[in-house]
Amino acid sequence: MGLYNAEAIVLRTRDFDEADKILVMLTREEGKISAVAKGARRPRGRYAAAAQIFTQVKAALFHGRNLDTLSQIEIVESFRHLREDLLRMAYGSYICELMDEMLREKQRSESTYLLLLTTLHLLNEPGLDPEPTRRACELKLFSILGFRPSFDECVACSKTLAPAPVVRFAPALGGALCPTCSSEGEVVHRLSRGTVETMKRLMDGDIRKASVLRIAGDMAGEMDRVIADYIKVRTERPLKSKEFLDGLRL
Repeated sequence: MGLYNAEAIVLRTRDFDEADKILVMLTREEGKISAVAKGARRPRGRYAAAAQIFTQVKAALFHGRNLDTLSQIEIVESFRHLREDLLRMAYGSYICELMDEMLREKQRSESTYLLLLTTLHLLNEPGLDPEPTRRACELKLFSILGFRPSFDECVACSKTLAPAPVVRFAPALGGALCPTCSSEGEVVHRLSRGTVETMKRLMDGDIRKASVLRIAGDMAGEMDRVIADYIKVRTERPLKSKEFLDGLRL
């Protein structure tokens, strides 16, 4: 077993044996990994404080056949404000579950790690509207992973789309359709031009400035439905944390 160092963020934990936990972490160097934290279930265990969702750590690990094993761990950032606010914690849990579901094990991507880290820092800022940040993170993640939604060309015939007040968008096909192309039986959403332009700005702009955009009313509903379906097509199931987040946002 080789020893390696990694900068990581804990996405999820689960109990393992009587005293241990398995940490699912997104690392800067190795992508998503799963590692055993021995004694982390014990309140005074040396890994107990670090074995918490959202926590950014520096870790030394041993490679294993199925699971890696923690050797040392140091907390870099615990995101205290995010943990102390129930709504922000729900946003953070949603983003971590999204990353966990969308990423394959050992799929190296420093861009994905930096996107998650930046998003958690933004959600940790008191007073910042978390909703545009969430939407920017989702759209940027799609783009990084090769699932960038197409808004300017028809996904069926590749025809350049002329500006229109309403855009037909098929999540299963990966983007917008021109007026003459069929959805081939897939679900199609009708998005206002304002919603489409806002999604493009969130996807291509600086996520640190996303909170200046206002997403409310019909636009918020359109965006939520189309992104939820876009995610479900690729994860093959809805995210558990979305229901809890939606309940808090009502």
